[in-house]
Amino acid sequence: MRLLRWGRSAYETDAQLADERRRLEALGVEVRAHVGPHPPLDGVDILAVTSKVGVTHDVLASGDDLRLVVTTTSGHEHIDRSACADLGVTVARSPLARRDAVVDTALGLALALLRRTPFLQERAVAGLWARAELPQLGMRTVRSLTVGIVGHGVIGSRAAEVWHALGAQVLVSDPQLGESPSVAELVASCQVLALHCDLNPSSRGLVDAALLRSMAPGTVLTNTARGGLVDADALLEAPHVLAGLDVFPAEPYPRLAELASRPGTLLLPHAAGYHDGLGRAVAQELEQAVAQFLRDGTVPHPV
Repeated sequence: MRLLRWGRSAYETDAQLADERRRLEALGVEVRAHVGPHPPLDGVDILAVTSKVGVTHDVLASGDDLRLVVTTTSGHEHIDRSACADLGVTVARSPLARRDAVVDTALGLALALLRRTPFLQERAVAGLWARAELPQLGMRTVRSLTVGIVGHGVIGSRAAEVWHALGAQVLVSDPQLGESPSVAELVASCQVLALHCDLNPSSRGLVDAALLRSMAPGTVLTNTARGGLVDADALLEAPHVLAGLDVFPAEPYPRLAELASRPGTLLLPHAAGYHDGLGRAVAQELEQAVAQFLRDGTVPHPV
């Protein structure tokens, strides 16, 4: 059994990649690595990829022995799923490695915005003691909130658990749940809208100008999922919405400074999923996916 590791993330150290290789070789897998535009898939059974490479139909078709594609990320829009299905290639993702860090970050962004931290920091930088302004800021406690979660997968379900544990009322919108409120219905009743869904044709541009206009003043929007879910340009025209964004339609986002100067905004450079143990966690999740596939042909987190 041969595995090709295509691509390398900036956070991955040589030591972490060596540990990943040892774990896979202990399963009886021959491991190769490739950094470049087109991977050599002759004789390769398993392709492990980062989000920075595109697993197209042409790439897939060049590997007659290919049986499994594993992405080291939670998202999977860089993989042609239709081509995989046509060619009988299983697709797996790795959501657990980043799950807790993403939930922590989304929660932190929302709480900072709810407590008006950016505004108060700006006042402090200007040398102003803003205590007298507090009654006008509409600051809420978690127990007084209704939080809308969009997406109830590995990350979204954990986010719902955490918000509920803190005392918030939680509503979830996800077509996989069957009977669940629409995103528009969440917006009508929630003070926080947290995006934890994947990017697909039905979710692209989910938070558009119309949805932003429908949000009540002071609504908090967080996006730690995929940049294409939110029309970032429309957000510039919606000053009544408080926004915490980790991902953007293009990265680096060309209007980053302009968006950052918008009042009530916190921006991160696609950092939500990062933590000191990420490389090790990715290696463990990749090992588990390959081990299960070798054992019974299934994967823990199929796409």
